[in-house]
Amino acid sequence: MTAGSWSERLRYRLYGLAFMIIVIVLVLLMLAQYNQAFKSVYHVTVNSDRAGLQLVPHSDVKVRGLIVGEVRSIHSTATGAAIDLALDPGKAALIPDNSSARMLPKTVFGEKYVDLVPPTANAGPHLKDGDTIAQDKSTTAVEVNQVLDDIMPLLNAVKPEKLNATLNALATALQGRGEEIGQTIDLADGYLRKLNPHLPTIVHDLRALSTVSDNLNGAAPDLLSIMQNLQVTNKTIVDKQPQLVSLLDKGIDLTGKLIPFAEENEPRLVGAQLANRQALALIAKASPAIPCVFKGMAKIQPRLVEAMGGGQPGVHVTLELSKPRPAYKPVLDLPENKDQRNARCYGIPNPKVPFPQYQTLDGTQDDTWWKGPAGRSLSSVLIKPGSSTDDDSMLKSLMAPAMGTSANQVSDLASLLYAPAASGMVVTLK
Repeated sequence: MTAGSWSERLRYRLYGLAFMIIVIVLVLLMLAQYNQAFKSVYHVTVNSDRAGLQLVPHSDVKVRGLIVGEVRSIHSTATGAAIDLALDPGKAALIPDNSSARMLPKTVFGEKYVDLVPPTANAGPHLKDGDTIAQDKSTTAVEVNQVLDDIMPLLNAVKPEKLNATLNALATALQGRGEEIGQTIDLADGYLRKLNPHLPTIVHDLRALSTVSDNLNGAAPDLLSIMQNLQVTNKTIVDKQPQLVSLLDKGIDLTGKLIPFAEENEPRLVGAQLANRQALALIAKASPAIPCVFKGMAKIQPRLVEAMGGGQPGVHVTLELSKPRPAYKPVLDLPENKDQRNARCYGIPNPKVPFPQYQTLDGTQDDTWWKGPAGRSLSSVLIKPGSSTDDDSMLKSLMAPAMGTSANQVSDLASLLYAPAASGMVVTLK
């Protein structure tokens, strides 16, 4: 190989190497330009509890929608994440150093960006290179992040082609219906404006509905039992349908006969009602006591059965005499109606035993007999004091012929009842 050819080959190799170096330098320059390595920026750090998967290097940094820089790097710390921001020095001079940062998505499916939020009051000096900004932890920011975090699993689960088909179908359905939708919204707005003053009443009704629902829940077993019983009743009505139809037909016939009867006897029926007005008024006045009377009768019925023998011969009673009334006195004991008490039950169906005496305002209240002793004994009323067993035997002997039996067969009750009538009589035996 000659020296000329060797030098020419070396020259071309050097040209190729120089071209490759130039290409590499140009690529490096473009990368540096893309990374804004030749641009003067302020490096500001944002301390956040987390950055999220959608926040990546070169994401935008905005203030009120205006891009003021970009995210350079993200690295983790012991308490969360540190985000390095590269801000335009000219624009950073307009941002207070006590601003806060929020990580928000550009769209539902888009990447996040850093939104710097200046304070509404008490703004500090502007940002400088090396400053640190805290994350916005206000309630609104936390709620927005929570909503976005909750919706992301749903969006990841939804298949894009199905979501696209749904959105296209929705767009097709709404196409050309803007005016109708607007009218519907205006109509709903009018209804809501009228409903708004009644919201307290609606809230009260909803709370009352909760109480009613609890009561219905407690009564649900009884209601279900009633419905089951109604099934039996309905089946009985269906089975007895011919008898019911016959009953209704007879009722219609009876009504047709009652109408002429009522028209013919209308004056008499009206007169009977007028004549019974006072009696019905008295019954109405005493009506509160009527239920307790029947309750008392129902309660005493077993004792009456027991007193009447209860299936055994004879009457089982204890005979007592209460204090007797004195003789009637003209003028003084004229009947009067001074009892103005309302109807009362006097403890019935559970009265006091023995039952106390009550003075009735019937005109005899002027006599003080009821204020005296409780009464005399049975023997002092029916049998003369001092009477002996011989007198009792004599009474039985006198009653035996009239009863057609011997004196030994006459009961003590018979002689006891006959003694007052025979007291003081002279009897001649033949």
